[in-house]
Amino acid sequence: MNPKYTVYNDGEIAVGLFVRDQDTVGGRLLHLGIRWLDPPPVVGRNGEVLEATNVMGGETGWFLLPHSFGVSVGQKLIEQKVADCGLADYFDEAAFRKMIAWLIEIDEISGAMEY
Repeated sequence: MNPKYTVYNDGEIAVGLFVRDQDTVGGRLLHLGIRWLDPPPVVGRNGEVLEATNVMGGETGWFLLPHSFGVSVGQKLIEQKVADCGLADYFDEAAFRKMIAWLIEIDEISGAMEY
């Protein structure tokens, strides 16, 4: 399972927008998902290359967030991007715009955006 769009990727975590068929309504249903990425090897004190693991014990698979968590993550991503705190290079602009459109469509943020 892979996202349709990767909204954010900073080398440690990635946030994606997943499109799933919604059988009961016949439309499309969007979800945010998250995964931890494989960390790069690190160099130890003696110069030896050491393998590292992520905070999930090495697990790197995607998992879909429950709706309210996904909305919160989406809102936080908007705040971080708007704050221009050095994270701009980690966002995919087209995917970010799709995430914003989704949040507006489900009435979780205003079209006028108060951010």
